[in-house]
Amino acid sequence: MGSQKNIDDSEPVRGRASDDVSERMHDSGAPRNRHTRLIAVVSLLCVLAVFISCGAWYWWNSYRRFSVYINNESVMVTGKQSLASLLESHDFFGAQAGALKSLTGKTLEAHGGEAIVVKHNSTRIASSLFNATYLHADDIITVSNGHDETEGHTVEDKAIPYAATMKSGGAVQFIAQQGEDGKQEYWVGKVSGERVPKKIIAQPKTLEIDSINPRPPAGKKVIALTFDDGPSQYSTPILQILSSKGVKATFMDIGNQSARMPQIEQQMLANGNQVVSHSYSHPDLTKLSRDALRKELNSGFDAIKTASNSTTRMLRAPYGSFTKETWMNCSDIISSNILWTIDTQDWKQPGENAIKHEVLSKAYSGAIVLMHDGGGNRTQDVHVLPDIIDSLKSQGYQFVTMNELIAMDGSFPDWVQNNVAAPEPDAQ
Repeated sequence: MGSQKNIDDSEPVRGRASDDVSERMHDSGAPRNRHTRLIAVVSLLCVLAVFISCGAWYWWNSYRRFSVYINNESVMVTGKQSLASLLESHDFFGAQAGALKSLTGKTLEAHGGEAIVVKHNSTRIASSLFNATYLHADDIITVSNGHDETEGHTVEDKAIPYAATMKSGGAVQFIAQQGEDGKQEYWVGKVSGERVPKKIIAQPKTLEIDSINPRPPAGKKVIALTFDDGPSQYSTPILQILSSKGVKATFMDIGNQSARMPQIEQQMLANGNQVVSHSYSHPDLTKLSRDALRKELNSGFDAIKTASNSTTRMLRAPYGSFTKETWMNCSDIISSNILWTIDTQDWKQPGENAIKHEVLSKAYSGAIVLMHDGGGNRTQDVHVLPDIIDSLKSQGYQFVTMNELIAMDGSFPDWVQNNVAAPEPDAQ
């Protein structure tokens, strides 16, 4: 009975405990739910506040209208309006890009120069940043024309052709100073192609052609006999006369004749005479083109070298015709051009006495006598030559070659005395 009572007594106790737990759980859930609802309400209010703030900020910065100053005039804008939009909507306030000019100032493109100049609060804004630049109240904007720009260019150097001066009057023409081109800088427009001269890099050096009548030292009586247009059949008797008289002369040989009669030319040199070029084919050198002239002269020199192994740069131009322009075209080839001071006119075959008279009546120390050993019938020259030599000897004259006569003068440049082409200016 006792144990059953204990069991019965305990049952109500469990029921009350269960009810107490249930009551406690019910009582504690109500505050928690209220707290959760409060947090939700506050969060919602915060979101609304942020949304309203953002909306207000966006409206303020995008749709609010305010004024800025463009070229000192007030202009209404909105916050969302970029600088690019403002400029485009007002046609850039009349400003235009500068022109693209050629090197000489001609307009190539009306608006191909510098873009319009836009400054935002005194700071220049690149055109690439117009779209990213937004305005604020009272901003100061200046818009002005772009500057003209000059086209780009490349740089080239161009030769300045040298000029020439020629002093006439002397029988021996020579180069006192070799000519040399100068150099000038040129700009070449990349668009226009214009070539504009700029600074001179090097001044040209003038080709100076001088001429002198050789003057032997005082107390010397010398004369130079010269013979043109050989070698020919008349050269051999003339050589024999000169040799028998112990006299030397200068032979102005034509190149194609040297090629035909090399033995005669060799004999000229073996006897102590001088051989000079009289061109290759005896043309008027002044009528030849530059290339033809140079070919003619070089062929003449080469023919002598081949025929007699003699090197010369001394020339007697056919007909004595050699202008300043001719010199300019061949100044690097020859050392001198030999004219004459006594012309016997033997080519006209005036008679032996006329030839002799022309020489004797005009003879002086340093004279250069023109005769011929080729180019026609030279019988009169062969016959009268002994008398001319004897008569001059009786007057105390000695006979010299052109090289010897030039050396006696002493005033000619080294290259003339050495019978070589004049050096370039820097080597003179």
